[in-house]
Amino acid sequence: MTLFARADTSIKGRPFASEHRQAIDGLRAVAILGVLLYHLDHRWLPGGFLGVDVFFVISGYLITSILVRDWQGGSSGLSRFYQRRISRLLPAFVTMALATLAAASLIYSEQDLASAGINLSAAAASLENFKAVHQGSYFALSPDAQPFLHCWSLSVEEQFYIVFPATLFLISRASPTFTRLSLGALLAASLTACVIMTRAHSPWAFFMLPTRAWELLAGSLLAVCRVNPGSVPRIVRVLPPVGLILIAVSLALKADVNAFPGYLAILPTAGSIMVLGPVVVPNGVVERLLSWGPMTLIGRLSYSLYLWHWPVFSLVDYRLYLEPAPVRILLKVGISCLAASLCYVAIERPGRRYFNAPGSRLAAFSFLGLSLAVFVPLGIFVRREHFINANLEDVRNGGLRFNRSAASGTMVLMGDSNASMYGELAKEIAFDHHLSLTVISVAAGDPLPRLSGPNQQLWEYSVAVVKRENPDVLIFICDWPSKLGYDGTELDAALRELSPLARHIILVSTPPRLPANATREAMREGSKPPFKEDPSVKVVRGAANDLVRSSRSTNVAVVDIEHLFVSADGTIKLLDLEGRPLYQDAGHLSAAGAELAKPLILRAISPL
Repeated sequence: MTLFARADTSIKGRPFASEHRQAIDGLRAVAILGVLLYHLDHRWLPGGFLGVDVFFVISGYLITSILVRDWQGGSSGLSRFYQRRISRLLPAFVTMALATLAAASLIYSEQDLASAGINLSAAAASLENFKAVHQGSYFALSPDAQPFLHCWSLSVEEQFYIVFPATLFLISRASPTFTRLSLGALLAASLTACVIMTRAHSPWAFFMLPTRAWELLAGSLLAVCRVNPGSVPRIVRVLPPVGLILIAVSLALKADVNAFPGYLAILPTAGSIMVLGPVVVPNGVVERLLSWGPMTLIGRLSYSLYLWHWPVFSLVDYRLYLEPAPVRILLKVGISCLAASLCYVAIERPGRRYFNAPGSRLAAFSFLGLSLAVFVPLGIFVRREHFINANLEDVRNGGLRFNRSAASGTMVLMGDSNASMYGELAKEIAFDHHLSLTVISVAAGDPLPRLSGPNQQLWEYSVAVVKRENPDVLIFICDWPSKLGYDGTELDAALRELSPLARHIILVSTPPRLPANATREAMREGSKPPFKEDPSVKVVRGAANDLVRSSRSTNVAVVDIEHLFVSADGTIKLLDLEGRPLYQDAGHLSAAGAELAKPLILRAISPL
């Protein structure tokens, strides 16, 4: 969380005329304004996301200055360094995290709240960049449902802080030349990996420390290479204006995020280095511009602005996606600035003063431990409570079990991600009707038998669970169009094997699929309801549902839900009577959508 660390800086041990260099706050302002404008509307500043790269360079420069200053002052321990980082960053982060989770619980669907919960755990543990890389989901991800996504860059920096101080301490035991050469070699290795991985796997290059470390190391190398202004040619003094121009050009260029960082990140990184040094010109035009009062004010607020803007933008876009863009923009800017200002005045500054005091070291580290002890399990709890989905290992071990002490009967929920969307509903039914519940639905899984060749493990494990449970009710739900198409032989084979193992089987049909222009993002861009299912998709879905309906037998019932989501004129219903979205994404129902089907499912269960 240290894009915005502050530090005193010096040249050969001598402090600058001002203890704090105001121009660095001004450079922070340039970076945060770029990020904000890009996130408000990427067309306004196509390369605005490169502001994060500017922050990386500033951070590397300042933390190295802090460490070198401490060591020059005779302090060789690192606890003081980490105390500063905790006091500077954690109070504001904790406040933002609590407020965001509370707002998400009121605004988000069950599935999106669950996703926010697990991302909170990752952000608190400084692993959000790993989560961003591996977040692959069977459900379509939407940026407005990822309120902690911006914490990926904070995680990169925190990981850097874990490994860099000790590394710098070791290499600085030798000569200054060796220190510079070592930092340069690490920088070159990281930049090479960045270029290679951008081509091979751009998400990994974008989010991970090894391919981003070179930007932080560039700032670090600058910090150990600062020289006396009198010993360099005057021509070097033109570097700050050139650097500011490079940053401005990089923010204005239309950069392809999928082909980033690669070579493109060199532009804002080099520009930041030129602005920061190696020689400070106190009365230079760039120094005066960046030291201008409004710029330094924005720079001081930059950490809080960065923390708050993305959750606010996400929640506003999620809840008010049908409102005109100017309304949403005004709300996003207003709420973000207000939240950031209040956080800075009431939380960030007082928290820094208290936890940074010499006698508060134990309190600072205890606060860090407490935040990890609370937020990591809290996020996991939110994830498990609001989205019930097994993985293959869960099914192998017998599935997820609920209400095990119930005496009225047993129920199993089986299928793919479409079944998992009914997980909360199944749990609710189980508790209301005193049934034990076992969930063996797996997102992206194929729970049908193979007609030729070896069966999928999920099918084998699922059959074993159903055989063991011998349930009174087996609810079996899949994305039937993708699983069956026009051929129901696999479903027939599955039912032949499952029928003797369960007293009653309930199949649920597949609802209409939303068209591509029915997403919240598309509607924010101007797409308007009503929406109808694509005719070719409707034909395949209708054929698959017909195969499901034809599977009715003595102990196999079919719950047909299609009519619940289609109006008389063929348009798809997006919201329930309370205004809640009925769809999680184009092909999956939300918890509210599953709830709409509850009476039909209960009607099928009750006689049993």
